[in-house]
Amino acid sequence: MLARLNDFFGAMTPAEVRGRTCREYADDRGNEGGARRDLEVLRAAINYYHAEYTLDVVPKVSLPEKGEPRQTWLSRSDMAALLWASLGWKPTAFDIESKRPTRWGRTGVANPHITRLLLIGLYTGTRLSAILNLQWMPNTTGGHIDIDRGVIYRRATGERVAHNKRRTPVKVPPRLLRFLQYWKATDTTVNEEGKEVCLRFAVNYNGVKITKPHKAFRNVRSTAGLSDAVTPHVLRHTRATWLAQLGVDPEQAAASLGLTVEEFERTYSHVSPDFQAQAANAF
Repeated sequence: MLARLNDFFGAMTPAEVRGRTCREYADDRGNEGGARRDLEVLRAAINYYHAEYTLDVVPKVSLPEKGEPRQTWLSRSDMAALLWASLGWKPTAFDIESKRPTRWGRTGVANPHITRLLLIGLYTGTRLSAILNLQWMPNTTGGHIDIDRGVIYRRATGERVAHNKRRTPVKVPPRLLRFLQYWKATDTTVNEEGKEVCLRFAVNYNGVKITKPHKAFRNVRSTAGLSDAVTPHVLRHTRATWLAQLGVDPEQAAASLGLTVEEFERTYSHVSPDFQAQAANAF
């Protein structure tokens, strides 16, 4: 974000940041949502500087209108197709009407790091960046997985995060815990001194930290027959939607996702079986 902002605003003084220049940046960026996030960073940088050193004039950063939240989420069959594809299976037969896979055959091309990403994303609703930074032990650069307590700490030790990216701890569902135990065991070896040595990151590619899993994810998505609208972030929406559909208490559901109850109800309550039930059946 800073690189893009610097390319456009780098030669300007704060006094030159006006509504017009912000709108020009949004046009140049070509993406309203992306421009809004970038400009929020610019606003935060200006306010931070003003708090430390004091500006004579603090410019007002004009933001593009906030877009509607994404409502894309996966059905259980969609999720199953993604998992089959990540494990190296390929559709060999399709339903004529829905064109969805009905039979799968082994191809031998597996993406185990995508399998880990899918399951952690689905069962915890953790954002992609936080998943990629998850480590097997406490650290100061990312969250960590405490298998003994069955808790994922999405925040690094001592890390401060924005209020809208709370990264609260989440209880690990029993089904996911079994996978985590297996993955940690496979990531652990014994060195020449007889000591156990474990790979650092829970989601890794041949032991190396993953920075951008998008190409592999797109390949898995294509094999599963899903549209471009399905991104890793959709896993978070899927968990939230499934929790609402199952009538899970909004307070607990929101806490597991790092949302406020108000945010959770505003975005997902309409899929709950109890949605406006009392009002609908009043008379």
